[in-house]
Amino acid sequence: MRKSLVLLMAVYSNVAFGFSWIKLTDNAGNIHEESVFPEDRFCLCLKNTQTATISGVSAGTIRLFSSSDCTGNYQTIYEDDKIGNAYWVNSVSWGKSGIPSLGPDGCPNYYA
Repeated sequence: MRKSLVLLMAVYSNVAFGFSWIKLTDNAGNIHEESVFPEDRFCLCLKNTQTATISGVSAGTIRLFSSSDCTGNYQTIYEDDKIGNAYWVNSVSWGKSGIPSLGPDGCPNYYA
């Protein structure tokens, strides 16, 4: 019950304050979420993370890159979309459109 309440409060605070976030899911169903302030855009390196699915939750324009630093060609998904078979994605940027991305700050394995 306590864990559910903490999770509910975290989701409510993200929605209430307008954060945009993405959800990464691996083959085993493990979930990792990242959020960004509504006025920012962030780049996250995923080259060391096995990513089966990438989902946006009020994430603005989401750009998926094969490079590890959010540069070069990209595929776009929008707002609350989801992409499967995301193994080719080595970095992702999301948040406010039209501004440069912050990051990436390293390239960890988010499931290690």
